[in-house]
Amino acid sequence: MDMNADHMQTLGVLAQVTHLSSCHAKEMFGKYDLKPGQAGILFVLNQEGELSQRELAKKMNLTPPTITSVIQKMEKLEYIRRKPDEKDQRILRLCVTEKGKAFIDDICRVGKQIEEMVFRGMSMEETLLLKRLLVQVRDNLMEGQDPSVLRPPM
Repeated sequence: MDMNADHMQTLGVLAQVTHLSSCHAKEMFGKYDLKPGQAGILFVLNQEGELSQRELAKKMNLTPPTITSVIQKMEKLEYIRRKPDEKDQRILRLCVTEKGKAFIDDICRVGKQIEEMVFRGMSMEETLLLKRLLVQVRDNLMEGQDPSVLRPPM
């Protein structure tokens, strides 16, 4: 991959950044037998507490079929489990199992390592500015779009 960005369009640089960060995440989470999407689900459930499948899909910006597939795999791996909602037995809540909780520190550590790699050589001000600019780019791209077609890959 040619890394000389002097003559490259900004979208080309963004594509390279996305690809490289995804490759690093797959490699680093793979050491724990996790895919990046699974790690994200464990992280969200650990932060938010028990969520319905629909609530989790919305927070992760995933379609119901995609989240169903990932949830089923994670249940088989015993990272999460479903349990009936205490107030409405028709709703199943997703929660992190003890096996899943054992990975939370690793997930946070990998996330921190990836951020350190991404922001190496940047000052705190530059890091904050880049984050703000990327959020603005994301918001610009999402404006007026159907959120169901703007989901990240799992």
